[in-house]
Amino acid sequence: MSGLDLSGLVLPSVVEERGRSGDDRRAEYVLQPLERGFGHTVGNSIRRVLLSSLPGAAIWAVRADGVQHEHQTIAGVVEDIHQIIERLKGVVLMLDPEIEEVKLELALRKAGLIRASQITPHAGVKIVNPEQPLFTLQDDLPENRPLNLDFWVNRGRGFVAAEQHERPEDAPVDMIRIDSLYNPVVRTLQIETDGSLDPADAVAYAAEVGQAHLGYLTQFRKTGTAIGMIPPIAAGRRPVSSELQDLLDRSLEEFEAVSQRSRNNLEKSDIRTLGDVAMRTRDDMLNVPSFGEKSLEELAELLALNGLSFGMRFDRDDEGLLYILEDEPELVEVGE
Repeated sequence: MSGLDLSGLVLPSVVEERGRSGDDRRAEYVLQPLERGFGHTVGNSIRRVLLSSLPGAAIWAVRADGVQHEHQTIAGVVEDIHQIIERLKGVVLMLDPEIEEVKLELALRKAGLIRASQITPHAGVKIVNPEQPLFTLQDDLPENRPLNLDFWVNRGRGFVAAEQHERPEDAPVDMIRIDSLYNPVVRTLQIETDGSLDPADAVAYAAEVGQAHLGYLTQFRKTGTAIGMIPPIAAGRRPVSSELQDLLDRSLEEFEAVSQRSRNNLEKSDIRTLGDVAMRTRDDMLNVPSFGEKSLEELAELLALNGLSFGMRFDRDDEGLLYILEDEPELVEVGE
C-alpha cells in the first residue's frame, strides 16, 4: 500500500495561546483551521487525556496520634477524620524530579485553624496552595504532648481509590489510606490547572500521550503484511470494581465541592450520590428545579476529578453494579 496523500486535507496553520491568567493557572489555546468535525474529534480526545492521564503528586495516606481508622475523631479537633481526609485531597503538591515518594510531618501545639503551610518543610516538596485549611484545633496542647500527624505522598495519574494503594510491609498499623487525586488539570478546554503544572505543558503532554497511542495504528501501513486480529472490546455488561462501586455510592454530603443549596435541590429529584449524578446527562441536571449552570459546572469538575462524567450508563443486578458499554465494537481483521 502506497503512502497516504494528505494534500487535500485542511491542516492547521495557527497554533496559539490566548488569555493566560496572571497566576499562570489558566490559558486558552486555539488550533485552526480544521477539517469539518475535527474540532470535536481533537478537542474531546485531548480533554479525556487531560482529565485522566497527566502525572501529578498527592497525599495517599495519613496517620494521626490516637487514631486507628477513618471513623474516629481526634481529641480537641473540630472536624472528624472524614472531613480532614476531604481537605487533604485538596492539598496541591509538587515533588522534585528525583523524588517518587516522601513522608511529611505536622506537629501542633497552638490552637486555631491549621493550614497546609504548617506542614514541616521538606527540601524536595513544594506546597502549591499553602492556605488550604486542614482542620481546627480547639485548645493549645502541652509542650510535651503535641499532636503529630504524618502524610505519605507519591506520584501517580488520575484518580486512585484508597483501597488501590499498596500498603508497605513496614507501614504503621494506624496508617489510613485515602483516595488520591493526582491529575493537575481541573478544567478543559480553556485549560486550568491546580498550579502544579503549566497549562501549555499540560496540553503538550496530553497531545504526546494521544500521539503515542495512535502511532501504534500506523504499523498497519508500514508492515504491508497481515498482523493478525485485533481482539474485540468486551461488549454488553462489564463488572465494575468494588472501588468504583464505593465511589459511586458515596453521598454528595461527603464532597465539599457540592454546596448545601445544590444538595437540597438535587435530593428533591432523588439525586443523592455521586453515581446518581454520573448517570444523568447535563440536560437532565439542568431540568432539576432551581439548578443552574454554575452548579452544573461544579458537579462537572467533581466528576472529572474522580474520573467520571455525565451520561455514564450503569445498571444493578444480583451481582452488584455493572457498567454498560454504549456500543458493541466491531471485530477488526487485518490481512487475509
